[in-house]
Amino acid sequence: MALATMVAAAASANAGVGGVGTGGSGQGGGCAKADFGKRTLRLGDCGTDVMTLNWILKSMRFERGVRPNENFEDPTEGTLRTFQRRAELGVSGIANARTRRELVKSMSRQTASWYGPGFWGNRTACGQRLKKRTIGVAHKKLPCGTKVVFKKGNRYVHTTVIDRGPYVHGRTWDLTQRAAREIGMTATETVQSAVVR
Repeated sequence: MALATMVAAAASANAGVGGVGTGGSGQGGGCAKADFGKRTLRLGDCGTDVMTLNWILKSMRFERGVRPNENFEDPTEGTLRTFQRRAELGVSGIANARTRRELVKSMSRQTASWYGPGFWGNRTACGQRLKKRTIGVAHKKLPCGTKVVFKKGNRYVHTTVIDRGPYVHGRTWDLTQRAAREIGMTATETVQSAVVR
């Protein structure tokens, strides 16, 4: 009986930590796993789409204490209001459809390629071993560990800089195969990005 109680308590404690749910709030139901743009986001929400929102906001120079996590907190709302004011949108602190469109427009457009086969098992320039499941990106200059969110079509992937490259003229990013697959990238193409500095 005591063991069953401990297991139930542990499951309850872990429900809000990395749990995946369909609800819009992290209170009681876990965080939603959703691509940015699928739902209106407001104070108290949590999920992968909120993480994308936070990363985009944090990539902007006027961010004020936004944490790059899955939670829509007071700093997210305040920074969103600043963005809305500067973009001449209705200032609500809510990521509605119009605000989300403007946020996406703020993301840079660059050419990206992908890599993986032939390099698996090798160490990257940042010191980690490259595996088939590794989600990361190579960049010529950004410090190792720099967070970058990429968008292609309606899909997003959250990555960190793990390697150096690409060394082909005109290309800015070299995503790992797994990161490229997350956004449906199969060739060298244009993607949008936001760098969290």
